[in-house]
Amino acid sequence: MGSLKDDRPHLLKVNQTAPGIYAMLRAATPVILLNLTFVAMQATDAWMIGKLGNRQLAAITPPSMAIFVIISFGYAFLGVVTALVGQNFGAGKHRDCGRYGWLGIYSALGIGLLSLILWPCGSVFEILAGSDRGSLGNLQSRYFSVSLLAVTPVLVTNAIASFYFGVRRPLPILMASLIGLVLNAVISYGLIFGAYHFPEWNFDGAAWGTVFAATIECLILLALFTRSPANRKLGTTPLPSSLSGIARLWKVGLPSGIQGAVDVLSWGVLITSLIACYGEEALAAATILMRCMQFTFLPAEGVATLAVALVAQDIGLGKPEQARTHARNAFRINAVFMVTTGILFFIFRDPLIGIFTNDPDVAALAASAIIFITLAQWFDAMSVTYLHVLQGAADTRWSSIANITLSVIVLGGGGILAVTLFKDQGPNLIWLLAFLYIAMQGILFRRRWKSGAWRRINLNQP
Repeated sequence: MGSLKDDRPHLLKVNQTAPGIYAMLRAATPVILLNLTFVAMQATDAWMIGKLGNRQLAAITPPSMAIFVIISFGYAFLGVVTALVGQNFGAGKHRDCGRYGWLGIYSALGIGLLSLILWPCGSVFEILAGSDRGSLGNLQSRYFSVSLLAVTPVLVTNAIASFYFGVRRPLPILMASLIGLVLNAVISYGLIFGAYHFPEWNFDGAAWGTVFAATIECLILLALFTRSPANRKLGTTPLPSSLSGIARLWKVGLPSGIQGAVDVLSWGVLITSLIACYGEEALAAATILMRCMQFTFLPAEGVATLAVALVAQDIGLGKPEQARTHARNAFRINAVFMVTTGILFFIFRDPLIGIFTNDPDVAALAASAIIFITLAQWFDAMSVTYLHVLQGAADTRWSSIANITLSVIVLGGGGILAVTLFKDQGPNLIWLLAFLYIAMQGILFRRRWKSGAWRRINLNQP
């Protein structure tokens, strides 16, 4: 027993975040700020495009959600990199951390480059909503095609971020994201309106601005990942000599990626497609509401992302009860934040919506639907928290199956009934279905975590 401290010094340096709520909140602050930069980027783009007109504002939501299906697959898949890095970091296998970081980068490159085969799919928007220059379908097709080029740098950036989250060092990611936020605002504004000596590309400038900003941010992080002296002990240099571990990454990550893609496909693409049946004003209102939801969801996801690393490290250390404590504290933080923010959104809904549009019809539709967003916040906090902690425990297959089932029944079946039999009730019926979907997600994911089935899984076991 006297030699234990000398034999295992690495265990004394990990998992230093105490189980307390305030300690977790302090540790999560950089990740929350990181996610807020993405929220600010999305809101800024919507604000700038809104200046061009309602049609342009309505046009960005369907292609954005289609792109986000791919990105969400990658994000959820790469979240397992955080779990693998976190469990190896917790177990003191520091050299394996960099190896899984590289495997995440390779996988991100593969997913991003493979997504380029979807380029011709932009014509689907023109088939559905018009192909004339400046029509809704034409705008959607152009936005989709250009935005597809941003997928690869965005996913590589997320792979590197997953590594840093796993070793509990989010500050480099935060700094790079702030640079990306500024670049996106300046380049997009310049290309949309022809300011700062940029060419005037109008609507197309928003998508190209994101492509350029995402690429620069990715290159900065890649240089930091490979060149930082602090990473050398974690195995980030040189390149891994083999792909050992890639099968484990894909075995656990693929169900998680499918779950993430299905979630966005259901919530984003299906919801926007259903709402599009009610006209351009309803679709423009949906764009505003989804941007508002990001202000609650993404900061909460920052806390949940930290919980992934903490739970993974707890499991690597053999402390499942501490993992439970971290999960419980993450939910408490997210519930308080999201419910409070949702209430504020409802109270100040008119001035908030007025930032994005001056059209009274669009504003009225958004204001009437925001009540469902407010009611969903408690369950959304439950959903995002327990989905992430299950991911930290590598319990991904069950949540994927549960989410697909909910999507098909609630949003698929319910949505078809809504737009065929009850269309005269207006788009609020679709938002009601979205609320039910989120509520059922939260309840199921929480029950799964409480069941303790995840305790039988350990990524460090052969």
